[in-house]
Formats: sequence, structure tokens, C-alpha cells
Amino acid sequence: MLSQKILIGLIFLQSFFGPISLGKESVTITVDDVVKKVSSENYEVLENALRVYQAKEAIQIARGNLLPRLNLWRIAGVVVDAVMGNYVGAAMGIIEDITPFLVPANWFRLKEAKLLFLADKEAYRALWANLVMTSKGLYFHALLDRAVLDHVNRNIQEFEELFLIVSTHEVLGGLRDGASREIETRILALKEDRRALEVLVLEETTLLAYMMGFPGEVDVVLAPVTMPDFNILEPLRYQDFEFRAVDSAPEIREFNHLIAASAYVKKEVMYTFLGSSGMDNGPAQNGGLGFGTGATLRVVSAQKEILKTQQRAATETLRRQLKLLVENYNLDIANYPDLKRHTVLTELTLRKLYERLSLGERVEMLMLVEASRNHIQSETSFFAVQYRFMANEDRLKRMLFQGDYFKEPAAIELIRGRL
Repeated sequence: MLSQKILIGLIFLQSFFGPISLGKESVTITVDDVVKKVSSENYEVLENALRVYQAKEAIQIARGNLLPRLNLWRIAGVVVDAVMGNYVGAAMGIIEDITPFLVPANWFRLKEAKLLFLADKEAYRALWANLVMTSKGLYFHALLDRAVLDHVNRNIQEFEELFLIVSTHEVLGGLRDGASREIETRILALKEDRRALEVLVLEETTLLAYMMGFPGEVDVVLAPVTMPDFNILEPLRYQDFEFRAVDSAPEIREFNHLIAASAYVKKEVMYTFLGSSGMDNGPAQNGGLGFGTGATLRVVSAQKEILKTQQRAATETLRRQLKLLVENYNLDIANYPDLKRHTVLTELTLRKLYERLSLGERVEMLMLVEASRNHIQSETSFFAVQYRFMANEDRLKRMLFQGDYFKEPAAIELIRGRL
């Protein structure tokens, strides 16, 4: 009787509110989907920027809080910053803007002053490009952490197999008493990591869904990306890209227009900003885009030298970023063959020890643990460098405005004919 009442109630609710969904909807997204979403909906660019930068901040805090505490790194003896790519200038660490730029509070409203309007246009393009770069970087972050989770699962399986072998030999007297407990302790630690990483990956995919504007009831599934073929990659030369990077930078052109405007204005012009991009050098910073803090720039002829100083600072920041990027790009190319070979060798060593154990030979426990540790470290370094390289490659395209950054954002296309 009670079940009939429940069924009748559900039918009534379905007829009144529409179909009832008993589970979340899953949507598979690609990195191209992320780019299209950010690029096509920039009519409300500041709203999009807030979503993307909030997601970036939340993901970086979540990863920063978790990754250094993972038992995996202690078991493998891995320095987390080096493995996860958080060396200076690495895009897989903090995803930061290329160079400082000013964020106008009054997009495209200064049409009476054409040069200031052009400065607005360049700032808009810089922000749009950084949104695309940051969004792709967050996507790579999430894929990398998913790969770390898969890696932990594989190591749990390997340690469980090793535990059975060691336990058997321990009972038969082939190994010292207590050896299996050491293995079991490592298994429990890795299972703790697995639970923590599952929460982290869920948080990252939820934030990516928020960034793309999906409703809360939608679960996003990240499609894998195609890894680059390191065998055909050649090292880069900084000199080949310096001119193109500086010439393409909307951040530099923004200051060019402000300097030009300062020579023509007849009276003081108040140019209002919501804040500036977050870098440590160059023009005044607010730590991130700083939308909550207002700033005013007085564009007058007497302050032209200040604008020139800010322009030079932005240019030098751009050059420094490019130089570090090229060095890290070349470092990954040079390290890749060695990392790949090291992974093969550590796996062979570990398998040989497993074979000896399975055949009943006596194997030193410390030797087995060390071989397992070396294999974890080499595998982790190997797949981490691939994601880091992809992020660095995309960062270079952003600096040169190639690939996804070659086109202009939608709103700029709409207003082109009004200049």
C-alpha cells in the first residue's frame, strides 16, 4: 500500500514538474570546446574573466594544498615541485599572465578619443588571449592530476601483487618477518592518496564546468589530448621569436596608444581601470586581475615619461618570460629521451626482481623497495613532462598570437567597422 502511494506521488510530481532526472547529466568536453566557449562568449568579457580567474585560483589552491602532502611523493622520494613542473617559468605551475596590462572599466566607451579607444581594444584582446591560455592551462592541470590518479592506482595494484609474493615467502621463511607489513603500510598510504586525488579531480572538473557556464547538475568529462611527438621536435632559439613576441603583444600596443594619446589631449583625461594583470614586475600590480579595486590613470602630456617607463617594464617582462619559456621548452626536449629510457630501465629492473621472487630466489627487501621507488619516480616524471611541454607550447603560441590566438575575439570583429 505504501509503495503504491509513493508511485502515485512520483507520477504526480512528474506530470506537474516534467521528467524527473535521477542522475547527473554527463558531458564530454575537449580542449577545443573550452577555447570556443571562452572565445565566443566574450560580449561580457569581465564576467567570463571572473569565472576563469576564480577557477584558476581555486584549482591552484586545491593542488597546492594537496600535492605536497601526498604519500606517493614520500614513498618515491620525489620532490613534488620538480615533478609537477613548478620550476621557475613553468606553465604547469602557476598559470600567470604573459605581461602586465591594464583592464579598462569602461570597455569601448571612449569612442570620442580614438587613440584611447584603440588602447581599450588592445587591452580587451590581451585579456581574451589570457582567458584562452588560462582555460587551456586549467584543462591540462586537470588531465595531469587525472594521470597522477591513474598512476597511483597502478602502483597500488603493483604493491598488492608484491604484498602477496612477499607474504608467501615470509611464511616459507624466505624473507625476514615484518617485510610484508612494510608493503602493506605503503599500500594504505597510496589508498589514502587515491581518495584525496579523487576529490581533487572532482573539484577541478566541477570548476571547469563552472568556468564554461554549465549548470551545477552537469558533470563534465575531459577528453584526452594528443601528446606531441618528441622525436621530431627541434630546440628553439630565443632570437627567432623576440621580435615577433614584442611586435604581437597587445599589452605593449596598449601603452603605445596611451603614449600617443598623451601628446594630443588638450586637457586632462581620466582613464578608469578595474585593476591590472598579476605579475611581479612592470606596471603597478594588484595581484591577479584585481577586479574589486579601482584605479585611475591621468592621460596628460606631462605624464608621458611615466607611461614610457611602464611600457619599457612591460616589454622587458615579456622578453624575460619568452627567454624562460624557450629555455624550459628546450630543457624538456633534451630530457625527454633520457626520461623515457630511464622508465624502461627501471621497469625492467623491477620485473627481474619480481621474476626472481616468483621463482623462489632470495631477494633483499630493500633492493625491491628501491626498485619500486625508482620506477614510480621515473614514470611520474615522464608523464608530467609531457603535460608541462604542452602547456609551454601553448604559452608560446599565446606570446606569438598563433594557433587559437591568431583570430580576434568576437566583439572586436563586430566593432572593427566602427573605427
